[in-house]
Amino acid sequence: MEQKILYFGYGANRDPKMMEWITGNKDLVGKPGILKGYALCIQRKDQVPDEVSITAPAPLSARQLLDNWPETFESYNIKKDSTGEVYGTVWVLTPQDRELVRDWELIDFGWYKDIATKVQTEEGQILEVQTEGMREDQQFDREVDGKNYETWLQPPEDFKRIATRSREEYFARIEGSTKTPEKVL
Repeated sequence: MEQKILYFGYGANRDPKMMEWITGNKDLVGKPGILKGYALCIQRKDQVPDEVSITAPAPLSARQLLDNWPETFESYNIKKDSTGEVYGTVWVLTPQDRELVRDWELIDFGWYKDIATKVQTEEGQILEVQTEGMREDQQFDREVDGKNYETWLQPPEDFKRIATRSREEYFARIEGSTKTPEKVL
């Protein structure tokens, strides 16, 4: 039986369509969860790291990979905050699904960092999950209400197009292709 990973998705990643576009998996199972001890923030495009990370699978910065998004691009991110709460979805992922989400979130490109933490379900159950959040040295534009927030900061059709292409590029990279990711994220 394949290992399962509990992943906490916030922002667009709390939506089943978004997770399907990222992973290609139409059968993901998720339930509402609350991440305590974190605040939901919004980063502008100019606040996304522009240095090439030593872990980057291609010689591009996270911001360079966002070149085809408009200058008005904004994205959710989370940061530690003892009084904060972020509402989202706890997804049951395969290891491959999780790697596709990590790739989508540009973790190896230096934007987000991996976080292992706990969330609470509506029933009060505490679950150990993986998610991603802001690196310590990053700036953000503003904090927003982590309970009542818009899922989509950009048009969903853009997310679908770009997530699908990102997934294809991920598989090309891991299959040993020398193709460099296009600047579409």
